[in-house]
Amino acid sequence: MRPEGAAAQIAACERTFRRYGLPLLVHGHTSRRDVYGRAAPFLVVVMLLEVFAAIRLDWAWWINLAVMVGAIGLLFAGYAGLNVLRGRPWSTLPQDVGTAELGFFVLAPAVLPVVFGGQWITGISVAVGNVVLLAIVRGVVGYGLAATLWWGMSRIGKELGDSLLRLIRFLPLLLIFSIALFYTTEVWQVFDHTPGVSDLILGAFFVALIVLILRIRLSRETAEILDRAEREVPEVAELPALTGPQRANVAAMVGANQLLQVIVVSIGVGVFFLALGVLTITPGLMAEWAIDGGNWREEVNLFGDTLVLSQTLIRVSVAMATFTGLYYAISVLTDAVYRVDFIDDMAVKMADVAAHRVRYRRLLAEREAATSD
Repeated sequence: MRPEGAAAQIAACERTFRRYGLPLLVHGHTSRRDVYGRAAPFLVVVMLLEVFAAIRLDWAWWINLAVMVGAIGLLFAGYAGLNVLRGRPWSTLPQDVGTAELGFFVLAPAVLPVVFGGQWITGISVAVGNVVLLAIVRGVVGYGLAATLWWGMSRIGKELGDSLLRLIRFLPLLLIFSIALFYTTEVWQVFDHTPGVSDLILGAFFVALIVLILRIRLSRETAEILDRAEREVPEVAELPALTGPQRANVAAMVGANQLLQVIVVSIGVGVFFLALGVLTITPGLMAEWAIDGGNWREEVNLFGDTLVLSQTLIRVSVAMATFTGLYYAISVLTDAVYRVDFIDDMAVKMADVAAHRVRYRRLLAEREAATSD
């Protein structure tokens, strides 16, 4: 096989791994190049936006403008100096992102508020936020979660159809529970003036609870899916066993697919209740329930009738979507038919990955043998 053709096939296999959300199956995968290197443009944009942390609202506009120009200049000068110290041309763009570059991303924007105005608390907050952001990037890009969700969203029609078919088994009880709760006065009164921070805390709590529920049987399901894929593609047994990080990558892909189904169901239910609320929760009913609508409400005249879209309606709809997602996650955890369907679907995907992995390893071996000759 010609080297150009082999290289193209190797690249095609690697694209398949990344499309499925399994970047750790790529030979020679490193965080420096394949995680933070790929995320470098995003990190650069974040760093430039953090320049705004150096300004102060009590300064004149021209002072803040001068501070921003100076801060951007200081950032570029610092990065050019880092390149020189690393023995590279001063204008080299970040591609292979190591400890020095990550340290620069964390500390350089944090220093700017301190230099321009002595804003120590702001600087510390920026540094901590950047550390958290790097951890998120490590998880999302390193384990291919973004690719998994993007690939899943491209199949949103099929995912929605599959999710709704599975939801039909739980539908009667779920509809009775949800609709009865939706038209409960106390629910609307609770969410009428909920503080914004409470919304965020409750949302984060329920998201964490859903993820925890989906995590309970994830290791067992991942092992079963890998075993099924190996039976479908026996040649994969001749390859080196998956490393711990690679198995974790497969588990993350499986869990992300489950989470995507919960998200699809939750969004569908949220949109349904939002439309239902606009059509049925009238201004008169809101007045009878002593509901203001939150901090804002928009009234629309439709064929002589007044329809209301309010902040409270959005909060209640999101709450119903969240409760439904939690109910769906618990139901699929205990529903044997769903688990068989889901594992069958994932086993087909992993069998395709296994076939590509066998071919990929053979191509790499042939390339190595040709290079040694």
